Amino acid sequence: MSTTPTEALSTTAAALETTAATVPQETGALDLDIDSIKQIMDAFDPASLLPELSKIFQDLAVVCRFAVMIGPVIMLILGLAYLFLSPKEANYYFGYRCYFGMGSVNAWRFTQRLAGLLLGGVGLVLTVVMYLISGGFANMEVTDMVWKAVDCLIWEAVLALAVTLAINLSAAARFDRKGEYRKKKKPI
Repeated sequence: MSTTPTEALSTTAAALETTAATVPQETGALDLDIDSIKQIMDAFDPASLLPELSKIFQDLAVVCRFAVMIGPVIMLILGLAYLFLSPKEANYYFGYRCYFGMGSVNAWRFTQRLAGLLLGGVGLVLTVVMYLISGGFANMEVTDMVWKAVDCLIWEAVLALAVTLAINLSAAARFDRKGEYRKKKKPI
């Protein structure tokens, strides 16, 4: 007969209370009968406190799917925020901040627009792709599912780094440190 963890704990607690109530108290201290405690503990099964393995593996699929989906969704939200909600002038609180994008209003607006388009676009594409990939997690073996989730997380990190690098390099190529447009060299 299988008992749930709460049933096992309540049975053990009730047995201990019964034993403690039947033992006489001497000088304010509670003396428990060791044999009755051993008898109660022999009937206690610590494995009954553990959850079912199928429930753990079912939860693992949900955790893997959540881990894979959170990055692209955050990129999408940040892209939309940079595109539609960024302040009109450079600040240190909100917006995509990079060294070459903070020098002037033109540099700031260019950087915000570019960050919004790139992060929002990559976030949208990754959200759709990761949703399709993570949809098959429930049908996979546990180790295959975890390794597939790790692969997805690595690809997300690489793409996020590439997008960030592209935004920073584009701002550096277009503006100098003061936020002025870079002058094109005249041909000789």
